[in-house]
Formats: sequence, C-alpha cells, structure tokens
Amino acid sequence: MNYELRIKNYDRKRKLCLLIILASCFLFLVSARSALAGPSSSTYQLIDYGFGSGGTVNSNSTNYAVQGTLGEIEMASMSSTNYMVWPGLTYTLQPNVPPSPTFTNPSSNYNKLHIIINQGNNNSTDVTYAIAISTDNFASDIKYLQADTTLGTIPVWQSYAAWNSTTGVDVIGLTAGTTYYARVAASRGEFTQGRLGPAASAATVNPTFSFNLQTTSQSTPPFGVYIGSMNPGGAIITSSDTVTTTISTNAGNGALVYIYGANAGLKSTKANNYILATVPAKTDLGALTEGYGAQGSSVGQTSGGPMELDSPYNGTSNTVGVVDTSKRQFADSSTHAVTSGTASFLLKARAKTSTPAAGDYTDTITVLATGSF
Repeated sequence: MNYELRIKNYDRKRKLCLLIILASCFLFLVSARSALAGPSSSTYQLIDYGFGSGGTVNSNSTNYAVQGTLGEIEMASMSSTNYMVWPGLTYTLQPNVPPSPTFTNPSSNYNKLHIIINQGNNNSTDVTYAIAISTDNFASDIKYLQADTTLGTIPVWQSYAAWNSTTGVDVIGLTAGTTYYARVAASRGEFTQGRLGPAASAATVNPTFSFNLQTTSQSTPPFGVYIGSMNPGGAIITSSDTVTTTISTNAGNGALVYIYGANAGLKSTKANNYILATVPAKTDLGALTEGYGAQGSSVGQTSGGPMELDSPYNGTSNTVGVVDTSKRQFADSSTHAVTSGTASFLLKARAKTSTPAAGDYTDTITVLATGSF
C-alpha cells in the first residue's frame, strides 16, 4: 500500500512539471514571433519578405511593390569619365541614359529658354522622360519642367512626342540674366527610372528697350512739322515731313507705340483761341468741310515683329485718325520682339470757309513707346 501511494504522487509531480514546461514554450513562441516581425511603417508591414530561389516580380499592394532577384551582382560597376556599366536585372530593365539636351536661347529672350530632348540610341517608344532644371548646376536648386512648361518641384514624366519631339518646348517663367542647367532622365514603367543624363546650359538675357524719334528733316529734338498754308474752303493739306519712330526690344509681347495731342485740334491764340477740331474717329477728310488728323504712312523692321499700323491710323488716301487728348495705339510689333521696328505717320488738315485766318495754328503731339514684357 505505501509503495503504490508513492508512485501516484510521483506521477502527479511529473504532470505538473510537464505543464510548466509547455507553458514556458508557449511564452517563448509568443516572444519569438514578436521579435521576428518584418519591416513595417505606418502604412504597411512585410511579414514574409523572402524571395525564394528565383526572386519575385509580384509582391505589391496599394502602397508598395517589390521586384527582387537572387544570385546577381547589383552594386558593383565599371566606370570611367565618359561611361558607366551597371550589372544585374534592375539595370537591364532601365532605358539608356539620355545625352545632353539641346538647350538654347534662340531669340535672346529674358524669361524663357528652348529645350529639345535627345533620346539617345535604342530607347523604345514606351520610354517617358523627365526634365530637371537648375540655376546652380544641381548643387541644391533642382526643379522639374511641368506639362505647361513652367517649373515645379515634382517630376513630370511624358513621352518624347509629348515633349514635342525634335521641335522641343519653351521653358517659361524664368529669371532674366540667369544661367540655367538642364538634364534629362528616362523611365520605362515601374523599377526602371534611370539616372539624370549630362547637363547642358543656356542663359536668359536682361530685358532690352530702345526708342528713337525723328522727322524727315530733323534727327534731333525739338521737332516741328509744317503742315502748310490752308485756304478757307480749299484743298486738304498734307504735312511736308513725316514723323518716324524706331523701336527695338526683346519684350515677349512686343513693342507698342502711342500718340495723343494737347489741343484736340489745331489751336490759334491769334484767332481768339479758335480750334480747328480733330476728326471724331477714323474719318475721310474729303467728307468734311473742316478737320485735322494723323495717318500712318509706313512700317518696317530689321528683324522680328512685324510692325503694323493700328486703327484709326491705318487709313489710306485722305482717311485720318483722331488726335485728341486720349492716348491711342498707333503701331505695334505684332506681339513679338522686334529689332529696329519703324512706324511713320503724317498729318493732314482742311479749313472751311468760316475758319478764322491766322498763322499760328498748332498742336503738340506726344509719341510714347513701350515694350510689353
């Protein structure tokens, strides 16, 4: 009896020890799983990130994707001053690094430059490109050309055709008098973005504007234009001199020329301040008994533009435009920069039978010019 009781007690002790051992293993397994958790962030966790024996091309979710391979060298490279060779699957998938783009300022612009992507050799038609722009050769200032050809902080990837192929695009909204550097990167889908290629540089110029005024017989001010003697109720009189404006500017929207008068007509103090009034708008003097106005006579340019006469001063024969105290546009360079753009005008007048006779009928005409930057 005593012997059998001792065996039973011993068996209970063994069961208790076994339970304690199992509990310890459970705790160990829980702790071990926590310690072996995969890489994680606030949006994902990789529980199992082994590639197996051949790699993976299909590990992805809404927020991430992984393409991996085993057994290939991915980091070693052969390189020199002019080339670099990267081994491995990832670099095999990448398109060729584009050469330097064609980056120029063909029209001496102050706020834009022109860029054409050079694709390089053997890049397929599905390759897209991003254009990086910098003012310090990519030391710290790096921006990217956007689809609207302004600069932004995020790369925009477009096809060669979308970047206007061999014609290229203008990079707009730039700072005057500044050197810019451009580099191009290529991509062909996920995991294939290549490095930025070598840089090309181009510089904007400072805004320019020059303006000159002279008459047929005078090259320096003060200028006087003689209309001639008007007979009451007589013929239309045309000034012997023309007034010529010459303008040069690299303004992006071109040059503009304006005229206006001081008296809204020809005024005589000797005739008790009588005013031979200007025509009301664009008018044929032949249809009036009395009137005065200006008529554009010619335009031209060395380059750019072209210059053009604006209404109401683009009449012919005896049709003239109003010259009053309101500033009106006389000529422009068709919203383009222009070099030595010229625009000339002359004056015409007619007196009626009752117009007081006097020798001091005058008007002061102001000519203004500006560039539309």
